[in-house]
Amino acid sequence: MAKRKMNIVDILILVVILALAALAVFKFGVVNKNESAGVGEAAEQVTYTAFIDEVRMPTVNALHAGDKVFDEKTGICLGTIKEVNHTPYLKGVIASNGQVKQVEYPDYYSITLIIEGPVIEKEEGYFVEGVVELKVNSEMNVVTKYAKPVMKVTSIGEQMGVVA
Repeated sequence: MAKRKMNIVDILILVVILALAALAVFKFGVVNKNESAGVGEAAEQVTYTAFIDEVRMPTVNALHAGDKVFDEKTGICLGTIKEVNHTPYLKGVIASNGQVKQVEYPDYYSITLIIEGPVIEKEEGYFVEGVVELKVNSEMNVVTKYAKPVMKVTSIGEQMGVVA
């Protein structure tokens, strides 16, 4: 049998295979080590406040202190509800004189949740378990054992009581 000479197609195939192998080593070796380094140690229990607006009484009754709150997209636990407060939902209505008045919207409520969860503070911001970004005034779809509301984070950690 005669020896075959390497051509350009053989060289391209070899380069692609080596590049894929190097990429796999980088992705699963280097990147994952960097992402997980210190994540478990840096996570601390931080209390943050969330707001759920314009819900009916069954949703209010479905949220209890001690329930766990999960991010709907990732399934990661955002923390445990420590306190649930509800008030009648106020809606802005234009009065006959042209001014906007806040009036109680019947059968609807606003809920304030105090949640405690494993939050990591990084240069880019706050992250729950290092994955789910937690921003003030950001809305996120969440899931509890009995409810699936959209909550808005109003304060994190030391910012308690200060709406940014």
